[in-house]
Amino acid sequence: MKTKLKYIIPMLMLTMTACASPSDSKETIAESNAVTSESVDTASTEQAHGNFPERLDMEIDRVKFDAEVLAYSSANMKAKSYEATLRTLDKEKVKDKLLSNMEVAETMNHEDEDSYYGTKEEYLSVSPTTIFFYTDLYRHVNNAFSLFEDDRNAELYMKDTDFDFASRDEAKESLLKELDSLGVGLGSEYFVNMYSLDYETMKENEKVIDMEGKPDKSAYKPEWSSKDNCYYLCIRQSLNGIPVGYKYSDSDAEINDYNAPIQILYSSSGIEFLNIDRVFDFSDNNEDIVLADMDKVSAAIAKKYNGMLDKTKYSVNKLELHYICVKESETKYKVRPAWVATMSVPGETAQFQMIIDAQTAEELKL
Repeated sequence: MKTKLKYIIPMLMLTMTACASPSDSKETIAESNAVTSESVDTASTEQAHGNFPERLDMEIDRVKFDAEVLAYSSANMKAKSYEATLRTLDKEKVKDKLLSNMEVAETMNHEDEDSYYGTKEEYLSVSPTTIFFYTDLYRHVNNAFSLFEDDRNAELYMKDTDFDFASRDEAKESLLKELDSLGVGLGSEYFVNMYSLDYETMKENEKVIDMEGKPDKSAYKPEWSSKDNCYYLCIRQSLNGIPVGYKYSDSDAEINDYNAPIQILYSSSGIEFLNIDRVFDFSDNNEDIVLADMDKVSAAIAKKYNGMLDKTKYSVNKLELHYICVKESETKYKVRPAWVATMSVPGETAQFQMIIDAQTAEELKL
């Protein structure tokens, strides 16, 4: 469940809460029934020519595939091999940049993390690998815009609106330069989901709940205006045109906008929110990995969910290839090509994911 910002500032650098999924809550049978297809496998023809299909339309027992397949540069069923190192940030450079317009009222230090509280409700926390910064405007935007599954309303803002202070392209270009200045340069390898947050929609959807679960009108923004129009960006690194993901926390291995490693809120006043969780530097092993065909990938998904103890039906809505960084030590990660299968139960709005190693076609346990 989405937790309101004012109650979680001390813990935000450490954890986020995610919704439970059927894959978390339902026991599976170790040896499931044999997989049988009830319709023609649309992948076979294209795979015979060495390419992944663009779609999967088929059913295997209780699992229906009605899925777009996004293979990006690995459409030819091959991927590059990489290793990753967690990037260390220059804390002093970050503090010089983000504290320049903040009047600091209180400072706290805990091990290698420094925190600063401003006189106008600003906050900055910086560690060797993370940055968390917000202004007063973000506290109100956070109450009107949500990417979390339980109260998601991002679709209200998913439009190509340009604001007067900067177009979407101008804002993105400016923010990439800002990231460069903070030592978080991404070059040309990144994926961005961008939301235009207009003040009218935010005013209509602002919601604050107190500790007793009741609306807290006293915490609402006193007045909204066009000065509050802003862009929200969710950014991921990419490798060879393929998005990069990783296990966000012990309770959250899914890959979604709400846990994107770089998130920014940008208004006419500049950066109103910046959350950098992890940035990687990659090294190319100069090796090609041959990926399993889509028949094996779909069979692995079907085997797991047809083996559930209940008789629920499942839908696979999208299959997207990622490079998944799997932690080996504090700073070293192995990088595996993997399919992120986005799924749902027919009639329910919640979605969940299964991650399959794209080389072995086995579930990737993170």
